[in-house]
Amino acid sequence: MTGGTAIATPAAFLAAVDQHMVELLADRDGVVVEAARRPIAAGGKRLRPLLVLAARPRAVAAGDAPFDRAAVRAAAALELIHTASLVHDDLLDDASLRRGEPTIGALDGRSVAVAAGDFLFSRAFATLVETRRVVGDDRALAATRVLARSSKLLAEGEALQARQTRQPAITVEDYLERCRLKTGALFAAALQCGAILGGARDDDVQVLGRFGHLVGVAFQVADDVLDSGDASAEVVLGKRPGADLRDGTITLPMLAAIDDDAHLATALATPVADAEVDGLLARIRDAGGIDAARRTALRLAEEAVALVEPLADRFDVVQLRAIAARSVDRMH
Repeated sequence: MTGGTAIATPAAFLAAVDQHMVELLADRDGVVVEAARRPIAAGGKRLRPLLVLAARPRAVAAGDAPFDRAAVRAAAALELIHTASLVHDDLLDDASLRRGEPTIGALDGRSVAVAAGDFLFSRAFATLVETRRVVGDDRALAATRVLARSSKLLAEGEALQARQTRQPAITVEDYLERCRLKTGALFAAALQCGAILGGARDDDVQVLGRFGHLVGVAFQVADDVLDSGDASAEVVLGKRPGADLRDGTITLPMLAAIDDDAHLATALATPVADAEVDGLLARIRDAGGIDAARRTALRLAEEAVALVEPLADRFDVVQLRAIAARSVDRMH
């Protein structure tokens, strides 16, 4: 993995995480493993690994080899969980493309995709448990508990999204709860794992968890804003806007727009044909849905920053502020 080499920069850290994920899948064969390798090789933002690193306490110097080895494993575990959830998401949404590449379900069928997602989940926990060799049993167990809880919340979020499909009568709080479960939980887990493995105090771990939940929800709202945008949003999203309309996923821009365009609810309650997508997106924008959702995302990011300001003597708050800003600046 990282051997005894210290990892002093985020770029080097992410390279080590990618290498470790490849190693975790390299010693297995078969169609399921081959399928699981593809979404890992496709890359991505790697936000969750960056969150693990951002939660390193100041007491742990940059380039501290024992922390690096544990953090690389934790970061890989978070990214594998995230990737597994995307594999299963694509099945639920019947998606044929992910990051411009065919999904596992499209290429290999549903059974292989389910098994590939499950395999990624199993490899995530297998590597996180091994952090005990460098940080001890107590920290490794605490981090594993965090990841297990976040995986449970992620599954609950998937179930909630299924129940909310084409249900425009849900409340904003219903929507935000789904975001907390589907996105906020893993953001929070990444920060908490990094802090735990670095020996942070329990109260700081809890604050970082709340920060992660807020930033994760802000990130998801920003994603939903982009998905309700015009064709120019495809450059940032990496896919054509309107996916939520096609899938029947009710988002904050839609809920905010319904307040001004009551007839929109009827359209959102039934399957949307491709020919209708652009017109409905325009109605959402014209009704102020994007502007309202954008304000919510910015407010959540500001609340997150306010939470961690008191931690400046123990954590790199400048980096945490930058993460909060990055979660929403894609909307501009």
